[in-house]
Amino acid sequence: MQKIDFNKDWICRCLTRDEAAYPVTLPHDAMLSEPRTQESTGEGNIGWYIGGDYEYTKNFFVPEEYKDKKVLIEFEGIYHNGEVYINGKKAAYRPYGYTNFYVDTEGFFQYGKENEIKVIARNADQPNSRWYPGTGIYRPAYLYVGEEKHIPVNGVRIRTLSYDPARIEVVVKTSSPGEVSLEIEFEGNKVLAVKGESTKENGQIEAYQTIFQLDVPNAKLWDTEHPNLYTCKAIFGEDEVTETFGIRELIWNPQVGMTINGERVILRGACFHHDNGVLGACTYPEAEERKMRILKENGYNAVRSAHYPCSKALLDACDRVGMLMMDEY
Repeated sequence: MQKIDFNKDWICRCLTRDEAAYPVTLPHDAMLSEPRTQESTGEGNIGWYIGGDYEYTKNFFVPEEYKDKKVLIEFEGIYHNGEVYINGKKAAYRPYGYTNFYVDTEGFFQYGKENEIKVIARNADQPNSRWYPGTGIYRPAYLYVGEEKHIPVNGVRIRTLSYDPARIEVVVKTSSPGEVSLEIEFEGNKVLAVKGESTKENGQIEAYQTIFQLDVPNAKLWDTEHPNLYTCKAIFGEDEVTETFGIRELIWNPQVGMTINGERVILRGACFHHDNGVLGACTYPEAEERKMRILKENGYNAVRSAHYPCSKALLDACDRVGMLMMDEY
């Protein structure tokens, strides 16, 4: 499915204080602009911010051709009790503030017209956290548009079957049967190119997939000192999905501890919350990578996201810099 940036042209207003609405670009942490006072019922756990409920609105044109397409909206994080309305109708509700979710727009859009999406994020129910949570749509949002023949969101999965010899499995899900092409690249150079036929999954009525098991010649393995990453491009009809992956085998047992590709590794780790200091809870890829880079430069090779799912940008940064991640979710 085509992934479209959905972060611009939002309007935010506070529902619990008499303040003027203002334009924002996502990700946005509304808590940063709140008063800090000893009257805060969340107290020092949340930095003495007052807490509040917020409404985000966005008007956007939905073309007529979307009528025959699959269209989803992804929110990577809304803190918290997020409610999503499309043209006044409630389309989704996500109470937990740290997991992403997808909104199916079928039955909600008006095609060939301007549409309104409204998101409510509630954080006036203090105290509700023992760390700084941030407030609002603090992680990015995306629109996914799929033709009749498409690869669904999260439809490509890659895993290592063996590192010596290097062998991987790639599973590509599709909306219908048909030919699937696969291209594997390393540092811009094509390593493999194969094709297969998408067939029905066992026991599934309208689910299709293609399973590839491939030997990777002269493989560059991933470990914390050599974070080698490959690129996998899956093509189905006119739809293309690109994922990055590393080839590695992790084993842990009481006899040798943990090994990566047969080599024993001592974990030197730390845990941290999701915020980015003075940037608040907003997820910026540059800030997430900076955190991992500084830790890596100071001798760390492992981190833990305490105590909830971390951002996709942070997971990607860990892959790039060679950081093991204990993702608690």
